[in-house]
Amino acid sequence: MKIYKVNKDTNFTEICNIIKPEKMGEILMSKKANLNFFFIKNIKAAAANILKQDALSIGAELVCNQSVILGDDSTQALLIANDKQVEILAKKEALQDFGLKNLAKFLKQNFKKPKKPEIMGVTNINTDSFNKDSRVDESTAISRILNHIENGASYIDLGGVSSRPGSKYCGSDEEFRRINGVISEIYRQNLYKKAKFSLDSFDERCLKFALDHGFSMINDITGDTSLAKLAASYDAQYCLMHMKGDPTTMQDEPKYDDLIGEIDSFFEEKIAECESYGCKKIVLDVGIGFGKSMADNMYLIKHLEHFLRFGFPLFVGASRKSVIGHYTKAEIKDRLPGSLYLHLKAYENGATIIRTHDVSEHAQMFKMAEVYENLGVNW
Repeated sequence: MKIYKVNKDTNFTEICNIIKPEKMGEILMSKKANLNFFFIKNIKAAAANILKQDALSIGAELVCNQSVILGDDSTQALLIANDKQVEILAKKEALQDFGLKNLAKFLKQNFKKPKKPEIMGVTNINTDSFNKDSRVDESTAISRILNHIENGASYIDLGGVSSRPGSKYCGSDEEFRRINGVISEIYRQNLYKKAKFSLDSFDERCLKFALDHGFSMINDITGDTSLAKLAASYDAQYCLMHMKGDPTTMQDEPKYDDLIGEIDSFFEEKIAECESYGCKKIVLDVGIGFGKSMADNMYLIKHLEHFLRFGFPLFVGASRKSVIGHYTKAEIKDRLPGSLYLHLKAYENGATIIRTHDVSEHAQMFKMAEVYENLGVNW
């Protein structure tokens, strides 16, 4: 007999392909192979004591303050449980009081991660986007788009205006002047059949023109869900982004009492609005760099999995952003390594759509991640 310490992230299915257990047993055991952490704020002492006992009874654990046993009003807690234990606890706590029914509802949600990422290539038809290498004009836009598609982009995000901190909107007429020729050429060449096209805009006139010419996503940084009506009328995707404050003053340090909680509430309210307009194809963007501190940006990528609870694809665009420069002092042109790291972590934590200026490098990185992720054991 030989024994090997195996990486805990080794693909469980690939291991089972070697061991060949009974299929139903494999399905049941797979639920024990994934450990979950749930941080619970302000749980009543009575609820914590009940949950602690229920967790221990099935081999899970609840970490809570030592004062809970004395019956203090509330505490913070960490529930540690595998998928199977979460399933059992959701049923148990649904029968309890002290707010545990709400916990049960949360635990029953599906936090399913994507099986593969989709790369969105950035093409900016303007002169002021923060990454000058992403800028094109009408004569070079199509070649940039074709290059993105050939290099592995399944989405193309076209932008006629900059949304960088401190930017000023050029106006609807100027935005339309910049984009209409390129969009018309995309349509003429049927490029929208080779990739999904998104317009990074909040102008209804420009968006309608794009949707009339093969585009299938509205990438809206404003969170003004009235544009979800337009998306619904075309059966298009609507990317809903969280932003705190005004883009022209995003240099100011924002303050959150509860970062995850505030964005969660924002999404809950805005999703309801979108759905009331008949918009079903919603994509959620936590808004990296939009009204967030540098630490907030990192925190959101690390805990992105929380937002899977809404059941919609998650979108992350950290490409060459200032958060990388803040921690590494790198200039925009030197931020590719940081972009790759943040986007890999975003995907691992639940993001489906990754918006980047560097498509080929991301395609290569995600290919290697796919190979690594699907490895079993080879002993």
